[in-house]
Amino acid sequence: MTTSFDLTVLPPAKTKVRRYLLALLLTGLAIYVFLPRVAAMGHAAYVIFNLRIPFVALSIAAQLLSYAGSGYLLRAVVKLADKPISILDGALMTAGANSMGTLGGGALGTAGMTYRWLRRRGVNAGAAGFAGWLTLFLNDIALAIVSLAGLLIIIHFKKSSSVVVAGFTLVLLILGTFLGALILCLVYREKLDPIAIAIARFFAKVRHKPVDPAKMETSVGHLLEGWDALLRGGWYGPGVGTVLNTSFDMLTLGFLFWAAGYRVGVAVLVAGYGIPQLLGKLTVILGGIGVVEATMVGLYALLGAPKASAVVVVLGYRLISFWIPTLVGIALIPYLEHRTGTR
Repeated sequence: MTTSFDLTVLPPAKTKVRRYLLALLLTGLAIYVFLPRVAAMGHAAYVIFNLRIPFVALSIAAQLLSYAGSGYLLRAVVKLADKPISILDGALMTAGANSMGTLGGGALGTAGMTYRWLRRRGVNAGAAGFAGWLTLFLNDIALAIVSLAGLLIIIHFKKSSSVVVAGFTLVLLILGTFLGALILCLVYREKLDPIAIAIARFFAKVRHKPVDPAKMETSVGHLLEGWDALLRGGWYGPGVGTVLNTSFDMLTLGFLFWAAGYRVGVAVLVAGYGIPQLLGKLTVILGGIGVVEATMVGLYALLGAPKASAVVVVLGYRLISFWIPTLVGIALIPYLEHRTGTR
């Protein structure tokens, strides 16, 4: 069944995926070769060879739990409908969808692939589309809140800069615009059907495929049912999943600092975590490569962390939280494409 949610979410051609993957790997290689030059090479090497392995193991465990939180978040959102999925399935779909988004699809690709794979598991179109976008929005909201706390901490330490403030303000404006549009859609529900049909017809024209208005209206109805369930108290599960995902991701970074011998405090950890992640989402570079690493290293060095330790820790964090999950997600795509069934 074709609906508005899957009209633009077909995976890119194999050649396009290979091209994006090559660009991703080359850019990452350049960063991993040249960024350590910011710190004294001798100091960086000393930090690497003296990493405390138990804390590195805890960092990896925290990242796995972060993905479990993502799986719980997706399960909680879908559970608002009548077709639950397992936490493991949710975590695997999150990893695969994030990889597709990183390879060039952006938020649309991530939400679209989540929708596609949920539909393959029998989730109705509205709930699948709702889950794809709501999980992204909740994670961005969590990052915005952490970034706001981080900005206040940086200002308290009298270490703020106009670039940090301007970047965060821009992110808040984007999120506020999206939230405002969402509220307007919920208030003026009767206008959603013609808007959805118009969008579907536009993309159908591009793909030279017909549109079924009745199916579109059904999908919009399912979408509104999901929001109604959320507003009636169904927000608790998605909220818990979002908090788990973000908290364990921050712990991944915190444990790496401890592994490097720097006992980072909660305030400093929060201050350097959220803003680089949000700035990375604004860039056209795949996965915010370069922007996240450079901004995060700069912030932690500004807040007192040894520069050599900050470089090693941030690169290690990106390896555990971005590079490995991206490659694993790419490997999971064939499985997710052919996996069908219910739970």
